[in-house]
Amino acid sequence: MFEQEAVRLREILLSHDGVTPLLNLGSSDARFREMAKPHIERELFAPLRAAGLEIFHADLRDAPGVDIVGDILDPQIQQRLREGRFGTILIANMLEHIRDPAAVAAACEDIVGAGGLILATVPCSYPYHADPLDTGYRPTPERLATLFTRSDPLLTEQIAGQTYRERLAERGESRGMAMLRTVLWALIFPLRPKSARARLSRWHWYNRPYRVSIALVRVRAS
Repeated sequence: MFEQEAVRLREILLSHDGVTPLLNLGSSDARFREMAKPHIERELFAPLRAAGLEIFHADLRDAPGVDIVGDILDPQIQQRLREGRFGTILIANMLEHIRDPAAVAAACEDIVGAGGLILATVPCSYPYHADPLDTGYRPTPERLATLFTRSDPLLTEQIAGQTYRERLAERGESRGMAMLRTVLWALIFPLRPKSARARLSRWHWYNRPYRVSIALVRVRAS
């Protein structure tokens, strides 16, 4: 999640009623949200809590800052989440890392129930990034909304972030050094193919911004 995305998600959530409690699905841990990507906490979750929203973080890994541990496709986990009576599920930059996004979308609709909101983001123009896999799922905002077959779209839009050049500058890394690192990764491609592919892929976005699809849907009454 880049900073512009975090800001926009906050704006969307604060503009709707009935959002709380909020389930942040695929949340990663507190260290990721607060230290590795501090804008996630600063621009999204801290303002939501200040506005009175109750937030629960769910992930596959048991780690500090994860409130609910488990696979959303596990029936026992689904039942536990339904009992949480969440007003909204946030799925940010997760669907491109799973093999069956349609199954996850259906599970989210079951969990949040009729009238509930689902806010999803997926890169639509972004480098390969295995975590631990990248399926290449890069939907338009409209196509992302159709993944939720029992819901009506309330908002579909695309948001632009940084270019790779801007990200390098932000980190204080020169273009020459980045190219050298890329060459070194290319040399060890057979040993670390995913990491090497990710490094090579970034150069396609050197002068064009990363883009993310956003879709907000409301589950229809059955």
